[in-house]
Amino acid sequence: MTHNLARRRAIRAFAKRLRLRPPGVRGAALLDAALTHDSFANERGMAGASASSSNERLEFLGDAVIGHVVAHALFQRYPDDSEGALSRRRAALVSRDALAGTARRIDVAPLVLLGKGEAATRGEQRPSILAGVMEALVGAVYLGEGFAAAERFVRREHLAHAEEPESADPKTALQEYAQSRFKRPPTYAVTLESGPAHAKTFTISVSVGDRVMGTGTGPTKKQAQAQAAAQALRKLSAQT
Repeated sequence: MTHNLARRRAIRAFAKRLRLRPPGVRGAALLDAALTHDSFANERGMAGASASSSNERLEFLGDAVIGHVVAHALFQRYPDDSEGALSRRRAALVSRDALAGTARRIDVAPLVLLGKGEAATRGEQRPSILAGVMEALVGAVYLGEGFAAAERFVRREHLAHAEEPESADPKTALQEYAQSRFKRPPTYAVTLESGPAHAKTFTISVSVGDRVMGTGTGPTKKQAQAQAAAQALRKLSAQT
């Protein structure tokens, strides 16, 4: 991991801008790792690169912390929401695009270390990399300052700014709900396919657990599945 003076100064300035505690040696190393993509670590042949010199492990930890903070915040904010409604809100707020949006807003891109191949294709602007960096930063704050500081960071820098749509993509939201409630994904089945080849219509049903909970019709399977998922979510929310 690079330890040159300019890098250390940039990380301290970044921490100050985000109202984090001034990082000591360990805190600076954690933030440095959070901002280091595995392509950079592997390319430099760092000792233990796959485990601790990139942001992969911190990303794993930060993902769990963000999920906890977001779930708690939504539980407090919407006391009358059903489990299904809360799950849909959470899915939207912890999505790759939402986290990448926060990473862009706090301007992490100039500090992200990438391998030559990723850098050549502007990987620092890729949503998957930005979302991973955001998760890793939360993991670094958690390890360096504790859960309370990580929670404040997530609430201040992510929840206070992230858009909270009334409903996430229905298929994603139903997937989240089904995995949480039944420990298995929803299943879709084509029940009717009609019309000529250039103008087909698909009718698709979706089952959650062992019950058919929704049916949708559309010119593509994707649209019919989304309609079926939306209907299933409405039914599940009414039952919760």
